[in-house]
Amino acid sequence: MIKSIWFDLDGTLLFNDIEIFTKEYFKLIAQKIHPLEDGVDFLIKLQKAVHQMMQNKGPKTNEQVFWDSLLPLTNLKREELYDFFNKFYREDFPKLRIFTKPHPYAREVIKLSFDLELKVVIATNAVFPLIAIKERLSWAGIDDFPYYLITSMEIMHSCKPSLEYYKEILEIVKEEPENCLMVGNDIEEDMVARKILVNTYLVTQEPLKYYHDNEKIPDFKAPLEELINLLPLLSKK
Repeated sequence: MIKSIWFDLDGTLLFNDIEIFTKEYFKLIAQKIHPLEDGVDFLIKLQKAVHQMMQNKGPKTNEQVFWDSLLPLTNLKREELYDFFNKFYREDFPKLRIFTKPHPYAREVIKLSFDLELKVVIATNAVFPLIAIKERLSWAGIDDFPYYLITSMEIMHSCKPSLEYYKEILEIVKEEPENCLMVGNDIEEDMVARKILVNTYLVTQEPLKYYHDNEKIPDFKAPLEELINLLPLLSKK
């Protein structure tokens, strides 16, 4: 019986072309950082810090690893960079909304999950601060729900596809893996949760081709809207 459901965000609840979105995201950062530091140079340093954060396995939070990696690479003080990013995510990041669109069934599926009294987790990769994730949830039209957990860089100690990331979610929701369902569109990043016995649901309309790693083959494979019929059965006591 499913007691907790974990949703990936990008490509699952919120559509975007990740290459275009990432390009525009970094371009905007480069433009806005320019008064403080050369934009191109800063992006190189930023990407190094993000890479270090994505290798994190604890005990530091992803945010701590990010700052510990970025600050030695720049002459800027932490206060300057903190103020910059805080302003950027408040005032500039929302401009990237035009490169996304909400999944038409995202809100209905999320609402159903709450109606079924599941512990609902937004299991997006923990490389963004909470302010940025909440902004993206608003783009998907699902920012007004009382989520049990949103996996932001401030609180998580690892990133996808690390198993430590999924183990930490398990610890927080306090449920057995067989009572949890990970919903996502990426086999490498999302379906890896199956390796720790979490049920998995691959959001796709395409047939699943042969995959060499049997441990990542999803338990369910269907469009997101199929959860509307499946969830009441999976969560039935």
